Amino acid sequence: MMELKILVLGCGSIGKRHIRNLISMNVGRITVCDPDSSKLDYVKKEFSIEVFSDIEEALNSKTYDAAFICTPSAYHVANALLLLDKGINCFIEKPLSHNLEGIDNLIEKASNKRKVVLVGYALRFSPGLIRIKKMIDEGAIGDILSLKASVGYYLPYWRPYEDYRKGYGARKDMGGGIVLDASHEIDYVRYLIGEVEEVFAVCRKLSKLDIDTEDFAEITMRHSNGAYSQIHLDYLQSNYRRSCEIIGDKGMLIWDINERILKQFTLNDKEYHTFYEGLNADINETYMQEIKHFFQCITGNEKPLIDIEEGRRIQEIIMKVKESSDKKCFLSV
Repeated sequence: MMELKILVLGCGSIGKRHIRNLISMNVGRITVCDPDSSKLDYVKKEFSIEVFSDIEEALNSKTYDAAFICTPSAYHVANALLLLDKGINCFIEKPLSHNLEGIDNLIEKASNKRKVVLVGYALRFSPGLIRIKKMIDEGAIGDILSLKASVGYYLPYWRPYEDYRKGYGARKDMGGGIVLDASHEIDYVRYLIGEVEEVFAVCRKLSKLDIDTEDFAEITMRHSNGAYSQIHLDYLQSNYRRSCEIIGDKGMLIWDINERILKQFTLNDKEYHTFYEGLNADINETYMQEIKHFFQCITGNEKPLIDIEEGRRIQEIIMKVKESSDKKCFLSV
């Protein structure tokens, strides 16, 4: 592994995960920046690494090869523009932003600076998703007709280390809400069955949680191949659940992400085939593979699986989902 100077912006749950993984990979010198002094104190004590509360101070202290942007989504684009000005390759945690403002400027600047920008949709590196994509491409269940994806977990349990009311998921001004927070599903559904052409959604706050964002969403998408997908997202379920069912004209696939099991059912043999091999790996391995991919992109050995243009397209779909919910109608994307 190359020796790099790395800056991590934001040390909430995902920031801490990346810090741990980077240290375990022994990739080089890591510096952390976060305005929250309590988070910085924890990181400094836990990992014995250099910390800053001010991003300008961190940037002026040394040069960096790469940065991991793990701040709330409302700050992603501004952070990335600042880092690209300094000639730093950027890993941006999903989603790319909370709206479309500034993304075109980000695309232009990354191109002019010739720097890598990767958007961190970690599920793309999941062994289960990789296997499903291969099976679909090989025609294992024929032409895809429909897909149903679901994820849910009670928001106060989601990030138990902090008061959920102060976390970005609870706050619209920070880019929170279940649609943005769980946009993995929008990304991987599009990846599996094709471009999205039309959306209809209902996004609401149903609970008594002390938040100003939506905690529930039901999304229907029409894809370019004529298939339809349904996505359920929520901050409500007391038990974390994540799954996907895909129906083709020759069979179906059922992926239980919690149990790390993939089942295939075909019309010919009329029985399930269950796959376990490779699916029971530690979930953290997907994040490790994501980081390795980022570094391979920096060296020019690979191209970003989710670059800014891909991130922008996902963001466009997210914004149409929210608009559809407000207008109560199908919208073209």
